Amino acid sequence: MTHHATGTFEVKITPEAQGEAPEGGLPTGRMAIAKTFVGGMTGSAQGIMLSAGAPAPGNAGAYVAVDQFRGTIDGKPGGFLLLHRATMDKAGNGVLDIVIAPDTGTDALTGISGTFSIEVRDGVHHYDLAYTLPE
Repeated sequence: MTHHATGTFEVKITPEAQGEAPEGGLPTGRMAIAKTFVGGMTGSAQGIMLSAGAPAPGNAGAYVAVDQFRGTIDGKPGGFLLLHRATMDKAGNGVLDIVIAPDTGTDALTGISGTFSIEVRDGVHHYDLAYTLPE
């Protein structure tokens, strides 16, 4: 059965390295990510993001990231990895896929699988973690 943990999170992105655009290419970046979650998913995540391009209409861009979450999901303690893949075309249309990496769940979250979605409303990051755990 699929469960949903919902709530909000704060994110702090710290640039670590920026690369000039090669001739005809896109600039690149590497950033550290720190997140704090409240709601059904309570805890924190640390991660790394690699990006190319500029995420604004008129520019194409993409990023990949890995977050290591540690905390509780609906009261169950543990941790897991979240894998991000995002693209945006020049018209501003984007695709964001975030999944729990297989077999990365620990403690009471061992065996967890699922997807993570983000919606930003009025500057606040809202999440919906759709997940399953072994019975």
